[in-house]
Amino acid sequence: MLIGLLKREKGFKNNKDKKDELKKKTVQDWFPVKDIGDDMILLKDGRYVCVLRVWPLNIGLKSESEKKRIIQSMYEALNGLKDTMQIFTIGRPVDLDSYIGFLQSKSKEEVNMTKKRLLQEYLKYVASIVTSGEAIERRFFIMISGKEKEELKVKIHELASNLEKSGLKSDMASDQELIDVLFSFTHPAQAAFEKAPIFNGPYLPPVFESHKEKE
Repeated sequence: MLIGLLKREKGFKNNKDKKDELKKKTVQDWFPVKDIGDDMILLKDGRYVCVLRVWPLNIGLKSESEKKRIIQSMYEALNGLKDTMQIFTIGRPVDLDSYIGFLQSKSKEEVNMTKKRLLQEYLKYVASIVTSGEAIERRFFIMISGKEKEELKVKIHELASNLEKSGLKSDMASDQELIDVLFSFTHPAQAAFEKAPIFNGPYLPPVFESHKEKE
């Protein structure tokens, strides 16, 4: 009985130590991403990730033969990639900042008070759509990973070229777009009405002059 109590106490201490260790870990410890740069994501295990943004194509107005050709070409493009890949879609609010800026400038320049009031009311309506997240667009991505940086870039460009044959336009995601994708995953509530942080380029640590250089 005494041995059983000692084992139970030891197990309780081990569980407590594990819980304390888990509590000490920060978000950065759990997050697999180490850095973003050169239009790629660097993971903590040393692998690189390239993301291809595929623009949507409406085939509803195409003929049956055109639909079959597009589907067949897309199947061949994806089937030709021997590496594993992930296909995912993200709902993002439509960027209406430029349109809102246009309405604001037009409202300031308008002399007619009736038109000015109507523009201001419409401006409030557009702003409410943006903040509520009602205007949503679907963004489609294909993600592949690998340990060789240049080889991975060749593969993603080859995939984009093969998709273009089927009529699908695609672009390799930039650093800012990669940040936006990660922001949508990690902050889904804020992503509905808030933009991702702006990428300011690689961080360069400050350089200090040594005493020998000063002398």
